Amino acid sequence: MFKFNLQNTLKPDMPIRLYTNYTEIPSSDFTVDYTNSTITIADSRPAPSLGSENHMEFPIAPAMEWSVGEKLCVALSEGDGKSRIFEIPTQNLIKKGSKVDLFIDDIAIPTSYFTVDYINKTVTLNNKLEAPHDGAKIYFYYSKLDNSSMQSVDETTVTPSTEEPKVTQPEVETKTKETPIVREPEVPQPTVEPQETQPVMESKEEQAADESPEIPLSIPSGEQFPGTFTINPSGTSFVVRLKMKNIQPTYTSYVMVKNSDAQLVKRIQFNPETTFNYSLSSLDLSTGGYYFYIKMMDQSGNSAASVPQFVPINNNKAGQVVVFIDGRLQQYVQPATSISGSMLVPFRAVFEALGAKVKWDGATKTVTATKGNTTIKLTVGSRDAYINGKLVRLNAAPRLINGKVMVPIRFVSEALGAKVKRNIAAHSVVIFLAPPQVLTTSESEQLMEENEDKPEPQSNPTILKKISTTLTKSTDIVFVIDVTSSMTGTLDYVRQKVKGFVDSVPAGSQFAIVAFRDINLKADKDLEFFEFTADKNKLKGNLNMLRPSAGGDLKESGLEAIQLAISKFPKNSNSKTIIFISDAPVHDKNTAPDKARFSVDEMNEQLQKNAVIFNAIVPANGTANKQMKKLVDSNKGTLYDIKDAKLNLAK
Repeated sequence: MFKFNLQNTLKPDMPIRLYTNYTEIPSSDFTVDYTNSTITIADSRPAPSLGSENHMEFPIAPAMEWSVGEKLCVALSEGDGKSRIFEIPTQNLIKKGSKVDLFIDDIAIPTSYFTVDYINKTVTLNNKLEAPHDGAKIYFYYSKLDNSSMQSVDETTVTPSTEEPKVTQPEVETKTKETPIVREPEVPQPTVEPQETQPVMESKEEQAADESPEIPLSIPSGEQFPGTFTINPSGTSFVVRLKMKNIQPTYTSYVMVKNSDAQLVKRIQFNPETTFNYSLSSLDLSTGGYYFYIKMMDQSGNSAASVPQFVPINNNKAGQVVVFIDGRLQQYVQPATSISGSMLVPFRAVFEALGAKVKWDGATKTVTATKGNTTIKLTVGSRDAYINGKLVRLNAAPRLINGKVMVPIRFVSEALGAKVKRNIAAHSVVIFLAPPQVLTTSESEQLMEENEDKPEPQSNPTILKKISTTLTKSTDIVFVIDVTSSMTGTLDYVRQKVKGFVDSVPAGSQFAIVAFRDINLKADKDLEFFEFTADKNKLKGNLNMLRPSAGGDLKESGLEAIQLAISKFPKNSNSKTIIFISDAPVHDKNTAPDKARFSVDEMNEQLQKNAVIFNAIVPANGTANKQMKKLVDSNKGTLYDIKDAKLNLAK
């Protein structure tokens, strides 16, 4: 039996979902005593284990109130498509002039769009904004510090979502001889502008050589993924929070970004143990629709992903509203126009994009659209519209603008069964006929090619560009690359920059690849060699064949990979260079004789004997840096920080 303590009273018909270790327990396996605020798990099911995480979820209902940091939030009545005045159902006093925020369907409403009556406790929307649609979720935030008559309120967390907002209570442990308390969680305060932070790669260099094998990743994907992705109220950045304990150092976390064609365009690595804030402008995305999701992987190839979230990007500085239908940016000859709080768009384009057949009667200036069993009729200049013959009164009548018949997009979309959301921050209208289906499998995450002809900034050239400037004659070059899962972002970088590197080195140079993981002397199957080639497209193709995965031990067989590279140089080679790339230390025979054939000192002798210039791209400190620095310093190379060998990360 578990006790839950909540600020709000749950009605007996309130649906509750129960989770243990982020795995949902079927409703048939537990009962809820709403009077005594307890949950009892059926005897037929094993009791949650010691230390397990248990939490419950329930929908937010109007009049529910909770605290978020220094603020209180209360759920107002849902929208009905007509009302503009909403009561603030709180017993607390709200000081006149205090800072407040209003959210409709998880979108922050500018303060110029509403007024607050502090005496009668009401919020009124002005005509700049259309009345919230039927079922719209509306939340009002006000400051605790400005509250003149504060009641005792438990810390509560609510994360409004685009679908059914829920109150989620994580971080609740079961303990023996104690009654676990289900608490309401923390979410970001909506008015606090998150500060951009440096993405951090999960470093492996300080781990012991003889550590135990990693714990496999075993968290759920989809709706039950233990993490949240949130766009900040101003629409300028996003925040990622993972609700996990005991995150293993061999787990790697990313924010994945796919375009409207479901092609991966950005992959951003971050530290899962801290809140991750990141600016959308740093991604350099063009205007369009994108899907963002969180992805966590272990080095054995297990992975989990959150549900992809659609994010509209509008770079139009003039504030022109754009429209997305099923994730795709719509192109209109006459741009979308706001009239009396309603957004009007060209009738034929929107109806056809929604799958309807449309007819225009020029004599009566009537538009008729049909889809399945639904027929819609609208007339220019009239606020009377008809759905299957039933009269519907419009907020704004269709009209002619620059010779184009414009119709209200929310009305026609919802009449045809679509979901419509206005994103004020992104100056966009987002419409989906059905929930988007976006794959999150590893096979679907091949990074899309960027513009390789884009000139690199002279003030901050890439690492490969810097290396190319040190080569004064044709050279045989071997990339020795760690291909464990944590190297995914670095491999993206090498693939993206390698063609430019090939073009910038002296003519006659050729290139090979040695890929390595951790062979542990059992077999050489994890050492892979790709033959020398002078063809940059073939080299790029070889790099694309590398699939980061596996490597359960943190230290890896880098010295064996370097030895293989040395052995593959042509006998008649005039100049030899190795570019070693890894985020991990290497096994050294002197400290781990059962895991390595060579020591760093022995490899140093081999490099010198064969006159190989050795460059290394490794972490800026730690064991890996110390190991490779000795090889670099003794073999005329340069040491580079691997954090600079990343795509899509702020410097």
